[in-house]
Amino acid sequence: MKSPTYLLVGIYTLLGQAAAVGVVGTAPGFAASTTGGGSATPQYPADIAELTTWLTDSTARVIVLDKDCLAYKIRFNYIGSEGSVTETGCRPASNECPGDGGQDAINHADWCTNGNAGTGSTSISVTYDAAGVTPINVGSNKSIIGIGSSGVIKGKGLRIANGAENVIIQNIHITDLNPQYIWGGDAITVAGSDLVWVDHCKISLIGRQMFVAGTTASNRVTLSNNEFDGTTSWSATCDGHHYWTIYLLGSNDLVTMKGNYIHHTSGRGPKVGSNTLLHAVNNY
Repeated sequence: MKSPTYLLVGIYTLLGQAAAVGVVGTAPGFAASTTGGGSATPQYPADIAELTTWLTDSTARVIVLDKDCLAYKIRFNYIGSEGSVTETGCRPASNECPGDGGQDAINHADWCTNGNAGTGSTSISVTYDAAGVTPINVGSNKSIIGIGSSGVIKGKGLRIANGAENVIIQNIHITDLNPQYIWGGDAITVAGSDLVWVDHCKISLIGRQMFVAGTTASNRVTLSNNEFDGTTSWSATCDGHHYWTIYLLGSNDLVTMKGNYIHHTSGRGPKVGSNTLLHAVNNY
C-alpha cells in the first residue's frame, strides 16, 4: 500500500494537470481578441449527449475532449445516433466513376433538380446518416479543446451562427460526415457570428464543406495551423481528392488564414466570394 505522502503527491500532480488544461496561445489576425470560455473550470463530457448540451447552452464553458483510456474508442461518435435516411438523390454529371471513387449527392435544397448536378445527372436512391447533415449549434463563449489525439468528433459538424460569438475550437478532429455524398455535411460553419478561432484542428472525410462561412456576415474569424485533409475514396472529381474544401461567402467577413496545411484537394482551397476580406499568411 502506498503511503499517504505518495498519495497526496499523486493527487496534487493530477490537480496540477487539470488546472493546466486550457486554450494554448492567442489567435493571430482578425480573431485576436477571442477568449472562448475564458477562465471557466474545464469540464469533461462523458458522452455525445453531454457534449451537445454543453456546446449548445448559454453558459461560458471550457470543454475538454479526452480519450476513454479503458476502451480506446472514439467516445464522441454521432454516427447512428439519429438514425439514417433513405430518399431520392442523384448521380451528378461530375461522377464519371460511379462505384469506383466517385461522389453521388443528397438532394439538399433541390440541388439535384435545379441544374447544379449537371446535364446528364440521374436520380438514384441514397442512404445517409442523419447526424451528419444536422450540425451542433454552438453557443457563445465556448472553448472546445482536444487532449493529444483524443479530441475526435465523428459524424457531426459544428455550426456557430445566428449571433453566437467568442468561440475557440482547438486541437479537434472532425471526421466522417457522409463522405460518399455531396451535401453529406459540413465540418465547421460560421454564419452571423463574431470572434471565432479554429486552431490546430484536423478536418477529414467530409461530404460537403470542410469550412464554410455562410452569406450572413461573420465579423472576425481566424483559421490557424489546421490540417484540411482531402484524402478520400469518394471524390467529386474521381481522383481521390476532395473538392469542397473552404468556402468563404460571407458579407463583409474578416477572415485570417495562417499556417494551414491543405492537401489532397481539387477545389475551393479556398473559394472567396461576396465582400470577404481574406488575410492569408503562409498556408501550404
